[in-house]
Amino acid sequence: MAQEEGQPLLSEISCQEIAQWASAYLDEHVRDERKRQIALHLAICTGCETYVNQIATVRDVVGMLPKAVEQPSDSQRLRQAFVARTRRSPSGG
Repeated sequence: MAQEEGQPLLSEISCQEIAQWASAYLDEHVRDERKRQIALHLAICTGCETYVNQIATVRDVVGMLPKAVEQPSDSQRLRQAFVARTRRSPSGG
């Protein structure tokens, strides 16, 4: 963020803090005062505004992906196969 010497700091939050708070800000998990600080910073810092917009885009695209189908673990598959085999065999073995 470029700033001329002698001007008061307009934002009370740094670019590094924006990076740390971006996800919480987008998910609306910040208090009103922090939200105000972030919004003010984003209004005057195009780099941070771009960064937060990129994070929002990635979050939105990932949210559109189909949910993963959980596969049973190897031990679960082995247990299921053993139970199925035991049920098929009249002698149990």
